[in-house]
Amino acid sequence: MTPIVLLILDGWGIAKKNKGNAVELAHKPNFDSIWKKYPHTELKAHGKFVGLPDNQVGNSEAGHMNIGGGRIIKQDSVLISEAIADGRFQKNLAINSVMKAVIEKKTSLHLMGLVSENESPHSDLNHLYALVDLAYIRGVKNVYLHLFTDGRDSKQFDTINIIDKIIARVDGQAHISTLIGRYYAMDRGKNWDRTGKAYRCLVNGEGLVFDTPHKALLHAYNQTKTDEYIEPSIIAKNKQDIKNSRIKNNDGVIFFNLRSDRARQMTKPFVQEDFNKLNENAFKRGVVLKNLDFCTLTDFGPDLDDIEAAFPSADIKNTLPMILKDYKQIYLAETEKYAHMTYFINGGYADRVSGEDRIQILSKKIMSYADAPEMKVYELTTMVKSLLTKRNYSFIAINFANPDMVGHTGNLKANIKAVEAVDKCLGMLVNAVLKKNGTLIVTADHGNAEKMIDLETDEVWSGHTTNSVPLIIVSNKKIKKLRTGVLGDIAPTIYDLLEIKNLPKELNNSLIEK
Repeated sequence: MTPIVLLILDGWGIAKKNKGNAVELAHKPNFDSIWKKYPHTELKAHGKFVGLPDNQVGNSEAGHMNIGGGRIIKQDSVLISEAIADGRFQKNLAINSVMKAVIEKKTSLHLMGLVSENESPHSDLNHLYALVDLAYIRGVKNVYLHLFTDGRDSKQFDTINIIDKIIARVDGQAHISTLIGRYYAMDRGKNWDRTGKAYRCLVNGEGLVFDTPHKALLHAYNQTKTDEYIEPSIIAKNKQDIKNSRIKNNDGVIFFNLRSDRARQMTKPFVQEDFNKLNENAFKRGVVLKNLDFCTLTDFGPDLDDIEAAFPSADIKNTLPMILKDYKQIYLAETEKYAHMTYFINGGYADRVSGEDRIQILSKKIMSYADAPEMKVYELTTMVKSLLTKRNYSFIAINFANPDMVGHTGNLKANIKAVEAVDKCLGMLVNAVLKKNGTLIVTADHGNAEKMIDLETDEVWSGHTTNSVPLIIVSNKKIKKLRTGVLGDIAPTIYDLLEIKNLPKELNNSLIEK
């Protein structure tokens, strides 16, 4: 059987050429060539088209879940917001259990997570407010907010405005006690030194100290640090405030982030009894907390002891790896997108579901991918070319992370280089796949690289977008015209190319017009 290769250009959106569009400013002869020569279309990758709130920017988790799911998968953020609206949130057993425990033990409740405007896929301020309101109704006396600052999915200096809104909304009900940039608190690349800094601030009271959150932010801004890189900072008037607001034995913690990929690593030192045995090169905790009541809003995945999800993941069946169970298949990515090409494309299953193979190439340990915009794209390309030569696989899926990860740095010149590196590797894959008489499907999960500047304000833009993404089918075979669609149409298109019959009714339809 000739191979089918799915190539996801992470963060490669479609937009008109302008001074902030890294995709169009880059020299990309290979992409431009296949766009002209082969059947292509545009796919919606944001908002309701991928199961997110209306008009919300797309994200990698939703993108890969929809690509793998072969349909529109309603995302956790929508499900939780619906529960708040209809009253089910207030009755949630896991959330109420934590609040009841801290009342009975006369301890403190800690709410930690990212604070951002609606541009972020990682959290929703309304979920934080719902937790604060419920704690007040239940009579929880000490509620401390440990807030992770964004600057990556939002404007780079936006937290100072968000903090004003939070203070006005929760005044008298909760105290802002910690600010930590997501660079430290939401690392997913096993940079344990970053996670350790955040943990020691939250638990040991180690970090910068300011008497207001505004002073903490202005201190960082004066050093030209964006919100993403805010050093772990404690907000306290005196030493007793510091002691009272740290996370201690017998306390309750609710982690209100939505996505597991950037929350798991921060969760582990709080809940894993064998933390250092399970995580190679992890930091030494010093203080190992006992008898924590720890709850997450969503399912953060396996290997987390004594943790309960308030809204467990839905059981998503008939995903791409499941439907292709009779085919030899493999999924590849570098570390930054490995979870997306496994856990998320599998519909939330961490383990293999159909005996599929996986390859992870370790991402560079670097502060900013602007300093290495090629990332690991050449190594991934070499690996796929080798797999094609060996003819072992009928289906190969690969993620090129560059446009998204370099896009998040806000560095336009670096992202132009990233796009150009991706284009060179795209050209190599086109040649390698066609040489084997295979089919290459080129697409993306959401937009990012096509908007590096907010044209209305002229500010740097480092977040995702609501733009459509490309889909191109490169093949020596004659492929009919493609209709416009959504990410959930990609898997059915693959099944169409493989001539798989009797598909589950819940799946979307192929993009290939009949």
